[in-house]
Amino acid sequence: MNLPEGVDVSRGNLYVVLRQEILAGNPPPGSPLHEVKLSTQLGVSRAPVREALLRLESDGLVERGPRGAKVRVRTPEEIYDIYEVRIALEELVVEAALKHATELDLARLVMMHDDAMSEKDPRCARQLHAQWHHTLAAASRNSTLVEVLGRLAGQLAPYETQSLAEPGNLSQTHDEHLEIIEAIKKQDAKTARSLIRQHLRRTRDVRVNALLADERR
Repeated sequence: MNLPEGVDVSRGNLYVVLRQEILAGNPPPGSPLHEVKLSTQLGVSRAPVREALLRLESDGLVERGPRGAKVRVRTPEEIYDIYEVRIALEELVVEAALKHATELDLARLVMMHDDAMSEKDPRCARQLHAQWHHTLAAASRNSTLVEVLGRLAGQLAPYETQSLAEPGNLSQTHDEHLEIIEAIKKQDAKTARSLIRQHLRRTRDVRVNALLADERR
């Protein structure tokens, strides 16, 4: 695990740092996470490393086996199942957002959409799209939905594929997000739910198909 210089790896921040690196695919799923090696590399004792790994395990990002901890590997079936739960919850989000979203919430969604549209780096654009979903969840004013969806998004993040960052996919995502915003503005619950469902099913299929293709190699 190669961390940027100057990163704060004090006990209270170690979990956050390791989580961010795993979500970014550094190291990728299946990579070993040796306590001794990490403590030496990061210049901390084994206790905070062990504590951070336990928290990451509870997040569903790390798993333990006979040879110790490693970044959790998920099958295409697991990714599909995570999406099924996420789709159901995000439908609840748009319904709640219809009732509780303020003009400021909608302005934030539009601004993030515009930022993603103008972003030249495809990876950064994908990150902005992920933040857009978090902002939409926050507009529901339901902290449990925000928390659970955050965990699910984290479990999907290490499986970001190049396909999702391709221009055609990004353009379609831009359009879909804008349509969802417009449906919420119009208080059209049926259309908003249908749009978020179609949007997430499409991104699910891109991710799952990429994993299936990797299995055939």
